[in-house]
Amino acid sequence: MAGPAIQGGLRPETLLPGYLFFGEEDYIAEEFLAELEGLLAGQAGGEFHLTRLGLDEAKWRDVVDAARTAPFLFEPWRALLVRVPERKPSERGGGGGGAEGGEGRGPKFLPALDQKILKEYFADPPSRTVVVIVRPGSVRRDDAFVRFFQSLPKSAFSVVEMKRLTEYRLMLRADEKARSLGKSLTDGAKKRLFELLGQDLRLMMNEVEKLAVFVGEKKGIDEGDVDLATAGQRSFQAYDLDDALAAADFARGVAILGDLFAEGERSEVILGRLAGFLRDVLAAQAWLREKSRTKDEIFQSVFPYISRNYADLYRRKYENFFGTVEGLAPAELNALLRKLRQLDRTLKTTGSKDAGEKVLFEAFLREYCLARKKRTLISPL
Repeated sequence: MAGPAIQGGLRPETLLPGYLFFGEEDYIAEEFLAELEGLLAGQAGGEFHLTRLGLDEAKWRDVVDAARTAPFLFEPWRALLVRVPERKPSERGGGGGGAEGGEGRGPKFLPALDQKILKEYFADPPSRTVVVIVRPGSVRRDDAFVRFFQSLPKSAFSVVEMKRLTEYRLMLRADEKARSLGKSLTDGAKKRLFELLGQDLRLMMNEVEKLAVFVGEKKGIDEGDVDLATAGQRSFQAYDLDDALAAADFARGVAILGDLFAEGERSEVILGRLAGFLRDVLAAQAWLREKSRTKDEIFQSVFPYISRNYADLYRRKYENFFGTVEGLAPAELNALLRKLRQLDRTLKTTGSKDAGEKVLFEAFLREYCLARKKRTLISPL
């Protein structure tokens, strides 16, 4: 993570009154906020909540008023997250000239009057209060908004640019994540992950975390694990097979399998899709059991492409997915994953083709649907 003020981990005595995170890789800010919440929860002796404000509705004077409000007795620290709306393409221009701010001239979302308010606040900030500002998207370092915060005293404020990581640095982060989970990544696994996910740090961290759950007791994660658990993730955009699995709809699942084989889809891709769905369910169960993520956070991690704006789709996907998470016992889910691994070995050793492959997948799908609906399996796992 960039920025000397936050390298080496957070400690209460080194926290600054303010931070600005700007740039395209906003997962860096999310990591910082998660670490900050954990630190302050420890200081408070329990759970801690950020005050969240968005500049699409709130004003800077609201932010300052909230920051100057003393925290509750059981929360010795106050922390605020201020999100700046991402600029529309039509608003992006050159280096940072001023746009009309509404109350005196200044950069968008930071008119002159608010600059004065913020300078006065950070000249004498209240103790045990942290304000974190996040401006995601394509924002240049010489943007007027960024330059204003860079002008504040370094003893009170830190500015961090959230750049997309290079492949080398991204793989270092993937290694660190795997080690923190008691796993290791082979070079082949890292190369395959980069091919599938590109430079997206959030997706990379999520996939490593899910793979750590997927491989179970196995310590190393290799290219084969990535192919089995991840390769099918982007193969067909309609995600019809996921929907059939979530609804435990055997007839619909069989029809989709028939269409996929008719279109010449490779069996390993279909297998990867099935494993990916079960892997997501297994990871969700683990996160809920450990209380490390809320249901909303899990859903956004598994389905980042589904916006809340798509109300009906969001609700249906949400209910179906968590119906599966709560409708399969962990033992049943692990048994189904073992069954899927056996199917993978069978396909590789027997060389079943066409109709033979389809029958094997249909048999697995039937066992899954029986486990999901009736909580019984037609054969031992």
